[in-house]
Amino acid sequence: MLRRYASKGRRLWSQRRLRARNASGHARGLFRLEATIAMPPESLRVGRPSTFQDVALTTMGRMNMAGLRPEHDVLDIGCGVGRTARYLCDFLKEEARYEGFDVREDVVVWCQTHITPLFPNFHFQYTPLFNTAYSTDTTLQSAAEFTFPYPDNSFDFAFAHSVFTHLVADVTRNYLREINRVLRPGGISYTTWVLFNDDPTAYSHPITRKMHHDPSGTFAVRNLDIPDAAIGYNEAFVRDEFSSNGLQIVEPIHPGFRRMQDVIVATASGIPSSR
Repeated sequence: MLRRYASKGRRLWSQRRLRARNASGHARGLFRLEATIAMPPESLRVGRPSTFQDVALTTMGRMNMAGLRPEHDVLDIGCGVGRTARYLCDFLKEEARYEGFDVREDVVVWCQTHITPLFPNFHFQYTPLFNTAYSTDTTLQSAAEFTFPYPDNSFDFAFAHSVFTHLVADVTRNYLREINRVLRPGGISYTTWVLFNDDPTAYSHPITRKMHHDPSGTFAVRNLDIPDAAIGYNEAFVRDEFSSNGLQIVEPIHPGFRRMQDVIVATASGIPSSR
C-alpha cells in the first residue's frame, strides 16, 4: 500500500514539475528574466538542460545563505557560459554590477552575445591563461602570475564554483590573494573545493579516495598527465592559504558529500597579502 502511494506521489510531482516549466525548460514564473535568455548549445554547457539549471539553482541557494544580497557588486571567477549569471539577472538589482571572466573564449563570447545585450550591468571578459585541461597553449600567461582585471576593493561578493578543483597550488594561492584584493573590506568569498584530511576519522570528499595523492600530502589529482582536470586539496593546506592571503573562513566548512563540492565561505580583511 505504501509503495503504491509513493509511486503515485512521484508521478504527481513529476507532472507538477513539467507544468511548472515553459517550452524551453525554464521554471515558469519563478525566474521571469532568466527565462528570456536562450539555453546555451550542448557543446558549451555541462550536462542536460535540467542538470545545468539544477546546479545553478543549488549554487544560488547556497550563495544566498552565505550572504549574497541583491545590491551587491558581484565577481564570478570562471563564469563559464553564464550558468549562474543567468539566475543572478533576476536576483541582482539593476544598479548592482556583475563581472565575470573565464579562460575559454567561446563561452565568454556566448555570454557577451546573449546576456549582456539584455542586461547591460552584466559584463564578461575573456582571460587567456594556461591550464592543462581547458587552455593548453603553453605560450599563454601562467594563471599563477595573473592579476584579476579589476581595481582593489571593487566587489561585495566574489564566487568561484568548481574553479579551485581545476587549479594547481601556486595558482590557487594567487587566486585567493586576488580575491582578497578585489573584495571590499568585509566582502564575502564563496568558493567550492574537494577536500581531504590526514585524519581518517575526519571528513574527506569521497572523490578524493580515487585520486593520486601527492607525496607532499598537500593535494591529489585524478589524472597525473592533466593535473588541472580535477584537483583535491588537504583541508589544512587550504586553511593556511586562506589565512595567509587575508581571508577569514566563516566556520564551518560545508561538506559536499557525494553530489556536491565542499563550500568555504570567507570574509576579506582588506589587508593586502604579504606574499
